[in-house]
Amino acid sequence: MPSYSYERLSAESASFLERETPRLHGHTTSILVFEPGPLAKAGGGIDYLAVRDAIEARLHQAPRFRQKLAWVPFENHPVWVDDRDFRLNYHLRHSSLPRPGSLEQLENTVARIKVQPLNRSRPLWECWILEGLHDDRFALLLKTHLSMIDDAAGSDLLQAILSPDAQAPLPDPVPFVPRPRPSARELVMDEIIQQVRLPRQALDRFIHVVSDFDRMMYDLRSGTRSMAALLGYSFRPPVETPFNGRIGPHRQTAFFETALDDARTVASDLDGTVHDVILATVAAGVRKFLGSRLVSPAALDLRVSTPVSLDPGDDCAPERSNVTEWVVDLPVWEKNPRTRFEMIRDRTRALGQTDGALPARSIAGENTWLSARILCLGARALASHTPVNLAVTNVPGPRGPLYFQGARLLEAYGTVPLREGHGLGIAVLSYNGKLFWGVNGDVDLLPDLHHLARGIREAFIELRDSTTRLASVTPLFEAMS
Repeated sequence: MPSYSYERLSAESASFLERETPRLHGHTTSILVFEPGPLAKAGGGIDYLAVRDAIEARLHQAPRFRQKLAWVPFENHPVWVDDRDFRLNYHLRHSSLPRPGSLEQLENTVARIKVQPLNRSRPLWECWILEGLHDDRFALLLKTHLSMIDDAAGSDLLQAILSPDAQAPLPDPVPFVPRPRPSARELVMDEIIQQVRLPRQALDRFIHVVSDFDRMMYDLRSGTRSMAALLGYSFRPPVETPFNGRIGPHRQTAFFETALDDARTVASDLDGTVHDVILATVAAGVRKFLGSRLVSPAALDLRVSTPVSLDPGDDCAPERSNVTEWVVDLPVWEKNPRTRFEMIRDRTRALGQTDGALPARSIAGENTWLSARILCLGARALASHTPVNLAVTNVPGPRGPLYFQGARLLEAYGTVPLREGHGLGIAVLSYNGKLFWGVNGDVDLLPDLHHLARGIREAFIELRDSTTRLASVTPLFEAMS
């Protein structure tokens, strides 16, 4: 048995490190807004030491947050090793907005923080405590690198620190004892042994796959569908829009909320899902925005990439990643909100029948809070080279309230990194009866991002109101007939 410990990054996780540039960031951002509760200080502000102690007491539940990168000599492949110089205070940053901080000030602060690269010589995360919001509220801003969240297993700090119990006791911190890291020579020798074993491992995997006929056929069908779809989209490239082009290093963010019950009502009345409502809302909002830019939406299909959860009960897909990518053409040219929704619903329904995905309404009420992990998995699923115009991520959350050391969570927003050619990305988090929209945009391509966000919010209201009017007219029509 070796006297050292490390974990090799998967090829996919390592690719997020390779792709990262000063313009293309490799981390997601979660923004949680809390009531001050017991964390409020008598003289005003937030008790930073109490926040730090609460995170430290639960940090052992997210061991990846105490690991950093090391590199295999010659091959230059990254591995995870325990950080023997780990200091929590480095990863916690304390700042304040000018009181009383507005939503616009929070958006500007988030945009400034999230473009700062993570230090690769330390664990790849940061948590900012932002106080000074109106009504003495405060926010936690968590930056998590995509390479930290693996498909099979991964750490989630938010899941560790949030609880549905406002009176959850603070556990005693578990002492951190870093495991010995391998030397350069040991990494090289392990790599040589691994390369020798690869042919045998490949043969074992082949025998295992062939022996499981159902899984082999599932993989074959899935691979064939994915390749056919990718080739089809490659032959039919996405149309040009004002938010597609070379992106710069600066970002803008816009946050707003809508009622989850309204989305569920629309989905129920039109025989669709909450995910369909979100996509239809984005389509209408983009249509409004194109009109303001004097771009005709006629004959324009907006191609959107969106992650969805695969059905975990599918016996033909055991032990597989539960997140995959859908590509949906949004009919922004269609004027009628109901017709637009039905077209999107039919498209996602067809995708669900071939890919076995769960509808959004069946996962929107999960009791487990996994925002950081699912947000990262969603971003990872969207990091393919499929030619699309923008990414829309729908992250489920619990129906009831959550607490951080007795402080009630009020709002939960997320942003996903933009990829090359994409000046716009949208993340929607559902929590406690609301949908929280985080719109992330490149400043150079979208200086009017807030106008776009306002159009998306208005589109949601219009879709809701059109369904309400339909429901009030239908009984009268039935009575007359």
